[in-house]
Amino acid sequence: MNGFYSLWTKPSGVGAGREFAMQDHELACLLLSVAAYEEYNGRTRLYADKKAGAFFMERGLEDIFSRGMEEFDVPEDIDPGVFWAAGKLCALKLEDMPAVMIDTDLIIWRSLGRHLRDKSVAVIHREELNPAIYPDPGTFATRPGYSYPRGWDFKIRPANTAMLYIRDKDFRDHYVEESLRFMHNMGPTDDKLCPMVFAEQRILPMCAAERGLSVYSFVPSMEGLRGQDMFTHIWGHKNVFKFNMDERRSFVKRCMLRLKREFPDMYKKAAAVPELEEYAACEE
Repeated sequence: MNGFYSLWTKPSGVGAGREFAMQDHELACLLLSVAAYEEYNGRTRLYADKKAGAFFMERGLEDIFSRGMEEFDVPEDIDPGVFWAAGKLCALKLEDMPAVMIDTDLIIWRSLGRHLRDKSVAVIHREELNPAIYPDPGTFATRPGYSYPRGWDFKIRPANTAMLYIRDKDFRDHYVEESLRFMHNMGPTDDKLCPMVFAEQRILPMCAAERGLSVYSFVPSMEGLRGQDMFTHIWGHKNVFKFNMDERRSFVKRCMLRLKREFPDMYKKAAAVPELEEYAACEE
């Protein structure tokens, strides 16, 4: 099963004269994610804008994705501060279906094949309709002329898309079209969370229900990730890494040791890049 990642640098504030960079824990996690996915599931591709692509090429990492890297970008009228994950949807639009979209901070340790065999749409887990994160859509300041499709059921639980599988191109097109239509029609806002998760994680299951499709989730909720051995998702731990250098270094060391034991070719690549070379001497 083909998988793909995406990197759009504008949300990180990269602009003229400032190069894109990945921190050690981000890069170690991504390299381990790619190695594990290619071992257990299939071939990968990276969709990257120019600055992200240059980062990988300068470090000799462009060939870690067996399907290569492809340059892409996001429409100029989409605000990268509000819709920081819009790159994922634009990359999804370019990929052939069926395929698995993978966040750069997610590692998949097992084969997905038997789980996806008869599925139309699959995600890692569902979300609760917490009004602080998923408010009433009527509160969004959308532009005049925009309206939500009548067939949407706003009582449906959102779907976490750290991993997203879609089988059919027609449904992919419908979901991406509606997500981008919302982004294009969002008015000015200081909200840096709710519009994005609505566009990505709430529109998906509503579009599926509208088409009569069910959304499979590997675990029912985020709490279900505890105690399982199929996924490692560091999203919630990134703030810890910002303030706890010991915890961050411990994580990178564990990633490097696992690469060394299980994926020696990727380990050689990792040990040669400036962000990770100091960990090359790590021992068990």
